[in-house]
Amino acid sequence: MIDLHCHLLPGIDDGPKTLQEALQMAEYAVEQGIQHSVLTPHIQPGCYDNDVVSIEAAYQDFQMALDDHSIPLKISMAAEVRVCAELPQLISQNKIPFIGVWENKKVLLLEFPHDHIPMGADKLVAWLIARDIIPLIAHPERNQAILRQPDKLMPFIRIGCLLQVTASSVTGLFGTASQQCALRLFEQNLVTVLASDAHNLHKRQPTLRPALAYLKPLIGEQQANALVTTHPARMLNAQEAW
Repeated sequence: MIDLHCHLLPGIDDGPKTLQEALQMAEYAVEQGIQHSVLTPHIQPGCYDNDVVSIEAAYQDFQMALDDHSIPLKISMAAEVRVCAELPQLISQNKIPFIGVWENKKVLLLEFPHDHIPMGADKLVAWLIARDIIPLIAHPERNQAILRQPDKLMPFIRIGCLLQVTASSVTGLFGTASQQCALRLFEQNLVTVLASDAHNLHKRQPTLRPALAYLKPLIGEQQANALVTTHPARMLNAQEAW
């Protein structure tokens, strides 16, 4: 399985604080059947001031630590990027690492704030798509504005955004409303990727298995497996050939 969105890099955002914690998370991911993790630390100006250079440095250090400890987890790097006014400039300065390629367009893992969809987010998304950048919206089922009014998500889907749902939303970690929203999105076949969005080992672990077990009776084994194999592999393989 491929985990396309997780926070394993130590000391760079709100994921693991230490290298030891990060390595324990990597070992756990492997035990859970994850062969490949895409490390997606936050980029949020003023809060997490990461960019492609700082993420690359942390990624290389982590790769060496995985090798030193013989942990057989393949890793790639990208970022979870918060909707912000600075994003067009960051992209024009090549400071944003993309998560993959879909239909010959770069894919950006894009995050809305927890409690609302910012004014102008639709214009920002249109700006991205006009430049052949497809937003993969991270965990829309956890956004409070979408939970209150699910139709708020539809304009983003219609313009071409992809959706990534968090595995633990499916199993109820974030509450009944988020769980029901996630299941509706799966039933409507609107989700491209299921990912762990792992941050730690005590609550938000790097695992996909419980969610897949929950989803398979609802959407079928083939469709469920595609969310963690075929679709993420397509994005990553296309990026390697880009």
